[in-house]
Amino acid sequence: MGEFQGRLRAFIASCCPDIEQVDEIAQRAFVWAYEHIREYEPGTRFYAWLKAIARNTLLSELGIQKREAEGRRKYLDHMMVRHSREELGSAASEEASDTSDLLRGCLDELPEKSRKLVRRRYEGTEAVRDIAREEGKKESAVKVALFRIRQVLKRCVEGKMAAPPAPQGI
Repeated sequence: MGEFQGRLRAFIASCCPDIEQVDEIAQRAFVWAYEHIREYEPGTRFYAWLKAIARNTLLSELGIQKREAEGRRKYLDHMMVRHSREELGSAASEEASDTSDLLRGCLDELPEKSRKLVRRRYEGTEAVRDIAREEGKKESAVKVALFRIRQVLKRCVEGKMAAPPAPQGI
């Protein structure tokens, strides 16, 4: 198998988004091939068999990484929603209540499409993936839209907090 190491590593490197994983993927492919050498059909191209093993090993690793990244993203989204709810829903302080009222006012000032998106994501806790699929958009587009809406809401709330209170009736 030593004669195939360079070629196999070059193949993996051409497909692998993380160059630091090339040696690990190659090692796992060689170990799998060694453990399953009885499955190799003599007379066929050994390198093609080895290359297929490496490709499947790489695809498996990429799938694992994708699931882990999605899990981290869901966790961060969950924590953000939880933190926002705690921050905005807390009646423990008048300031939090005032901020919550300001945020509701700013939400009301958003265009209808933006309000619906915020409500779907944060009140209904719909996953970004599901919203994107239903809207026929990419997940990244929905994430960017939510980010921009949050920035608009932040500026709106900060602006209302800095503005002097409106004069009361005499």
